[in-house]
Amino acid sequence: MALAAQALIFLEMLGLGFALGLWGDMLRLVSRRRAKILVAALDILFWAAALCLVFIVLFNLNFLEIRLYAFASLALGVFVYFRYFSPLALRFFAWVYRVSLKAAAVLARVLAPLLLPLRFAAIILDRVSLFLIFLIAAALEKCREIKAPGQEIPPAA
Repeated sequence: MALAAQALIFLEMLGLGFALGLWGDMLRLVSRRRAKILVAALDILFWAAALCLVFIVLFNLNFLEIRLYAFASLALGVFVYFRYFSPLALRFFAWVYRVSLKAAAVLARVLAPLLLPLRFAAIILDRVSLFLIFLIAAALEKCREIKAPGQEIPPAA
C-alpha cells in the first residue's frame, strides 16, 4: 500500500475519531438527568452506530483491511477532541440548548392566543367532514335500495 494512501486513511480515521468524540459529547449533554434505562439505550445505540460508521469508513477507504495505525489514529482523534475541544464544545452545546429553550418559550407565548381560534376551526372542520361522510353513506345506502328488478349481481363463479 502506498504511503499516500496510508496517510489518507490515517487522516480520515483521525477526523472520524474527532467526530465520534463530538457526537459522544452531544449524547452526554442530552442524557443528563434522564432515566437510567434511557441513558443505557442511548449508549447502546451510540456504540452500534459508531461501530457501523467505523466499518463503513474502513470499507470505503481500504476495503476493510484492518491496520493498527487506522485504529491508533481513531483513538488519537478521540483523545485530541476530549483533551482540547470537549470543554468548549460542551459550553457551546449548553448555550445552544438554553437559547433553544428560551426561543421555544417565546414562541409558545406568541402562538398561545392563536390556539383558541385554531381549535374552534378544527372542531368546525371535524363536524362538517363527519356530516359529509354521513350524507355520502346515506346516499350510497339509498342507491342500493333503488336497484331495478332483474339487475341482481350474479354470484362469483
